[in-house]
Amino acid sequence: MNTERLKKQLLELKKQVDDLEIAIPGSIQITYLKCGKKNCRCHQTEDQRHGPYYLWYRRVDGKTTTQSIAEEDVQSYRSWIGNREKLESLFQKIIALGADYAAAFKSTPDKFKKSLPTKRGK
Repeated sequence: MNTERLKKQLLELKKQVDDLEIAIPGSIQITYLKCGKKNCRCHQTEDQRHGPYYLWYRRVDGKTTTQSIAEEDVQSYRSWIGNREKLESLFQKIIALGADYAAAFKSTPDKFKKSLPTKRGK
């Protein structure tokens, strides 16, 4: 590939990165829970449990962290997590493009391509 074409592809990828909004790590889990009351309906069967509760899971300093989120915020969190996935994909494409560019780039001028002398320092 020629370097001009690679530069154009890089500019397009950079524009896609620039178009992204907030990006966050993690995932959203939906859970139903039992309460502490022994006579409550939630202890009878699984389909009687309380919920749904929405939890945002992510890694912080090597540990899994959980945070409850309101039902009305779930779509925003899912969108932000999706943005992170898009961002990671775009970065991988930029890195691959950089490798192609480096391979196609002529960085050593011909005048320096002479072979080195066999005896050095004398």
